[in-house]
Amino acid sequence: MRLFLAIELEPELADALSALQRRVQERAPDAKVRWVEPENFHLTVQFLGEVAESSLPGVIEACDFLVPPRADFRIQVAGASYFPKKGPLKTLWAGISEGSEEWKLLVEAVEPWMEPLGAPKHGGLVPHITLGRVKEESESLRAAMQAEALTDCGVQWAQRLTLIESFLGPEGATYDTRGTWSFKPNF
Repeated sequence: MRLFLAIELEPELADALSALQRRVQERAPDAKVRWVEPENFHLTVQFLGEVAESSLPGVIEACDFLVPPRADFRIQVAGASYFPKKGPLKTLWAGISEGSEEWKLLVEAVEPWMEPLGAPKHGGLVPHITLGRVKEESESLRAAMQAEALTDCGVQWAQRLTLIESFLGPEGATYDTRGTWSFKPNF
């Protein structure tokens, strides 16, 4: 099973990201991009990759222990960019301008628990929400993304961590929630 841990986005934020996607599409109509569907927008905390079904209880146990004592935090989604900075574009994304430190602390807490279960160690990740995967770049695509570099998409509270199973298909990924854990309210 292909798993990842994420903070899911509220509908208002997903709508703002969809509008950003549309603006990029209008500015770069010749680019071929597999766009992420709004219901699949999320802020990844840990990509576990292919995990044996027998490891699922360990992932759930780790989340049961790690998440409840953590306070919720505010995230602001602002600024569009892409990976890699040099060479052909592969991934289009929106960044996190507030809440990145709290996100990083969460990643650093989760990663050591997931490594023994087979999750890859990433380190140095940039908190982002994937907007699309580039299949074929156009000259206008970089410019279209740069035009959105300062776009503010909105804010929300990161109130829970979700374990998601991902199924890859020709039309993109579909997701199934395998568990959710709430952070304690930050009064």
